Parts: sequence; C-alpha cells; structure tokens
Amino acid sequence: MENLKKAPVFLVILDGFGFNSLQDGNAIAAAKMPTWNSWLKKYPNTLLNASGGAVGLPEGFMGNSEVGHLTIGSGRVVKSVLAKVDDAIKDGSFVKNEKILNLFKKLKDENKSLHLMGLLSDAGVHSHIDHLFAFLEMAKNVGLKNVYVHPFLDGRDTSPKSATKYLNQLESFLQKIGIGKIASLHGRFYAMDRDRNWDRVEKSCNILTQPEIVSTEMNWQEALKKSYENGDSDEFVKPILLDEKGRVQSGDGVVFFNFRPDRARELTECLTNPNFKLFKVNKDLKLSFFVCMSCYASNLNAFVLFDEDEVKIQNTFLNVLVKNNKKIFAIAETEKYAHVTYFFNGMNEENLPNEIRILIPSVKTKNYIQCPQMSANEITQKIVESLNDDVCDFYLVNYANADMVGHSADFEATIKACEVLDQQLTILYKEVVLNKNGILFVTADHGNAECVLDEQGNPKSCHTTNPVPFMAVSKEPLNIKIAAPIKLGISSIAPTILKFMKLDIPKEMTDKTIF
Repeated sequence: MENLKKAPVFLVILDGFGFNSLQDGNAIAAAKMPTWNSWLKKYPNTLLNASGGAVGLPEGFMGNSEVGHLTIGSGRVVKSVLAKVDDAIKDGSFVKNEKILNLFKKLKDENKSLHLMGLLSDAGVHSHIDHLFAFLEMAKNVGLKNVYVHPFLDGRDTSPKSATKYLNQLESFLQKIGIGKIASLHGRFYAMDRDRNWDRVEKSCNILTQPEIVSTEMNWQEALKKSYENGDSDEFVKPILLDEKGRVQSGDGVVFFNFRPDRARELTECLTNPNFKLFKVNKDLKLSFFVCMSCYASNLNAFVLFDEDEVKIQNTFLNVLVKNNKKIFAIAETEKYAHVTYFFNGMNEENLPNEIRILIPSVKTKNYIQCPQMSANEITQKIVESLNDDVCDFYLVNYANADMVGHSADFEATIKACEVLDQQLTILYKEVVLNKNGILFVTADHGNAECVLDEQGNPKSCHTTNPVPFMAVSKEPLNIKIAAPIKLGISSIAPTILKFMKLDIPKEMTDKTIF
C-alpha cells in the first residue's frame, strides 16, 4: 500500500452490531443494507467473541460498550470489576472488608441509617443484585437495624417490564435476613443519566434527600402497577418515595453499588459535592460516608471499594501509534464519546499527542425511536472534512445507532438505524477506500440490534452474547488467511491492525492475531 499518510487506516466500530443466524427479531437481517451485504461476500471477514471471558466478564455475561472498547483498544482481556467483585464474594474477602465493616459499625453505634442504592438487575452491565445482597449481609453481621434500599429499575439491560422479578427477589432476601426496607423506586432514566440532563437527576436526588418530599401511601407493587398503567416501563418509572423514614439524613451512610462509572457519576456528584450548584440540593445534609463500588470520577468525595486506577493499562493500541508518531483522529457522538477516548485508551482520560478528538452532540431525546439516524450523518461529514483537509494516519470511529436504537426494542426503528449505518459505510467506502486508497476495518463491541425481539416476539432491549463481525475492506481484497469464526475474541483486533501497519505488537497484548 501507499504511505500511510496518504492511505489512512480506519477502525469503524458499529456499536451493538452483532451476528445472529436467526432471522426472527433480527433488525440487521431485516434491514436493507446493500453495501454491508455485498462486503460480506467480497471481503475477508470473520466473527469474534465479545462477551463473557473474551472481554473480562464472568462466563455467560453479555458484553457492553465499556468492556468492549477497553478490550479492543488495549488488545488484551482486562478483568472487569464485575468479575473482581464476584471473586471477592466467592472467596469471602468481600464481606470481611474491614474498612466497610467499620463504617457500618459507626452507623450502628450512632443509631444512624444505611442506604444502599443502585441498579436492581442481574444483567451485570452496571451492577449485580448479588452485590447488593452481599452488602446487606455485611449490615446484618454488624447488627445494623436501620437499613434502606433505593432500587433503580433497569428495563434496558433486562426486559422492559421485569422489575417485579427483581423486587420480589430483594423483598424475599430482606425478609430472610430480617433487616432492610425498600424506601424508594427510581427508573434508571432519572437516577442514572450520563449526559448532564440534570433535570432528570434532580428528581431522584430530591426523592432521596429533600425533607419536604412526602412519601406515597403505596407499596412498591402498587407504585409499579401505576407506572405501567401510565405507560412508563421500568427504565422510565418516575422516582417515588415509599417510606419517609428511608429518606437520607445527616449522619447516615450511603453505598452506591453500581460498579460502572459513567451512569453513577452525576447522582454521586450532587450527593457528595458541597459546592454543587446545578440545582437546589439539601445543603444541610452531612453524610457519615459515601461508598462507591469503583472510581466514578477522581474529583468525587467518596470511598472507592475497587479502585481501577491502582492498575494502569500500559501499551495500548493508541500508545503504540503515538510512539510511532502517527496522527490519530477519534470521533463519536456524546453517547459513545467516552468509549473512543477513555475506555479505548485503557481508562486513560488524557488527550494523547497527535490525537484529534471530535465530539458530535447526541440528539436530546427520551429514546431514539423517532430519530434512528442519531448523529451518524454529522460524524461522517466530519470524517470527510478531515480526509479532504489533513489526512490522519488512523481513524477511530464509533457509530452508536445499532446499540442506542436497539435499546428501545422498537424493531422498525432499529431496522432504520441499521440502514443509516449502511449509508455511512457507503460514503466511507468512496472517501476512504476509493479516493484515499485506505482500508476500513469494521467491527462491533457487542451485540444488540441482531436480537431486538425474543422468541415470543416480545421487545428485547438488552445486549446479547452473540459474536460480532470483523471485516477488512480495501480497494483490492487483502490476500490473507483469516481466523475461523468465533475462535478469537475482540482483543485480537488491536494486534491485528498493528501487524497490518507493520508496527511492533507490545508484549502485553494477546499474540493471537486475526490474520
């Protein structure tokens, strides 16, 4: 190939674009994607594992954008916080954590309350219900009496109306150990915003802390039933206080048991930052402690249980490019910007030398059913401008459509989202491959859009454990022997591209390349 400065290398990540041999409920198969389908016949391609152990999760757990981009960008399998917490629970070290036990004992001695909040789910994407149960056991073991649980309802990584299952499990566990009450309910749309929609976060914060909020006369069953009748599935259940005694008060302690940072950061900030001014908060509230499962942000006033900063990921894919003086162009819309920056570069927030970062604003909407195109056109336009202005050596591109629209579980909207993707690929082929003699490596971080309806035809909004495609598109198909489907994982992508670029592969990366 020509000099890389004239022949750019692209890694295009179609977020949530998995492979499913079944046609039913498969929005990708149902979509009109002439470019993609022609590429499958013409160019070298295979399937890669993007779930469970292939991305550092316990076996059987579906992948997600965070571990997906981390695995791709680091070129190795990084053990997830989920797996670390699971291991700590299994070996007994979790419930023996002296720092947490001492914090709990302090609440008991001062007759204060413990509040456990987080996503009530077994999906393992942001949290796991077993981790909540482990905290409750610790509270039981130290003799705490005043324990309140504030569940955030999922319906995104689980079925849209599955909250009853998890609330029943929680209630049964509370009855079994003899402590704890369900104090409030929150749809994750409110409690777990990540795009600075502070009006949403404010509703959850108020329910948790504001003394003027009056509790409802309903139990959780009645509150959930009313939400469903109003057309709100689990994700969109409006925050509601069920027990006035369960309001967070001065001297109380809070544990946020979500381990994934991005959707835990905003609520944590308004509860812990004494100088928070983005909306009115209870300034008189002085917490005994605030514990978070992982480091949500370096500037938050919280005790971190599993600090990922303790282990820095060295020699990532982008680190290698920087060492070789390659110019990098990373682009995504708001929904996935952290993924092509922080996560892709081994959980490192710093802008790298010779790295151009482009953030395209996402459309402000409750979901993307009405705008399945999202900001894909704007992303492509920016790429074309770069190609025509100052070509970079490497382009990292994320298109969020298949994942974000797939989460709506709206089959027709997800079909349209996939067709939008095909339109972008058509443009990239012309501008990158034909005009610049470049190469497009196309893949995904996890599955979603290939299974939007379950076997019964019901909406399915969560990710999948399906493999994802990997394809090399160039002017002349590469004469390579490509790995057999599902033999390798997405950790093999980075060393494969480095091999193609004739750059040294770090010893920290997997030595298994795709070709």
